[in-house]
Amino acid sequence: MNLENQVKQALQERGKEVIIPLELKGKVMNQIVESKTIKRRMPMKKRLAVGIIAAALLVPTSAFAYQSILADGIFGSFENLKKHGTALTIDGYMTFNAKLMQAKGELGEKEYGKFKESLRVITNAKLEYGNKYGNTDFDQMSSKEKAKIERASMELQPYFDKLNGDISSKEILTPEEYEQYIEALMAYEKVLAQANIDTSKGPVEAEKLPKELKEEFQQAKNFLDYVSEKQQAIKE
Repeated sequence: MNLENQVKQALQERGKEVIIPLELKGKVMNQIVESKTIKRRMPMKKRLAVGIIAAALLVPTSAFAYQSILADGIFGSFENLKKHGTALTIDGYMTFNAKLMQAKGELGEKEYGKFKESLRVITNAKLEYGNKYGNTDFDQMSSKEKAKIERASMELQPYFDKLNGDISSKEILTPEEYEQYIEALMAYEKVLAQANIDTSKGPVEAEKLPKELKEEFQQAKNFLDYVSEKQQAIKE
């Protein structure tokens, strides 16, 4: 069953228990269809694999009555999110849940369990340290906490690669390169957090970043581009 049909089925089952405005269902489905279309059109080089789940973790603030869904297994509950002052939309929460449904369907029960545990480490850190755009300044963490995030990220990235239809970065890179790749992903996100960049407004322009962040950002981006191009070359 493809992602769109999975979401339709989930919404239908949920509709038996709660009353959901019809316009909300339409918005969720439109977001999923549009995201799939955009991904097909987007050049590989532009799809930087920022695998720390940056702004993709959209969470709601408006009240919504629902039974347990996969997103609850990551965030705990909607009430838990409200305690952390999140300020996004219910559409985003449902879209994120749809992505989890896709992951569970493609990875299988056992692999999804591992995926979820590592993902929970990342999302918990975002709830505590992330800014309003979903990016984390890792410099604000202790070295122990940062190392924990790095380990979880190294576990998660092959799953992200698979879900994105990419070649596993862990398989095509040397151990040293793979470690550098994860560090580049974290450095890229850290710069976004420190510069308070809203990536939903378009590509990040290095020349508009504060002077002290430009070099680190460019170094990280260059390595992400290197990995992306290597993945694409193997696929071709």
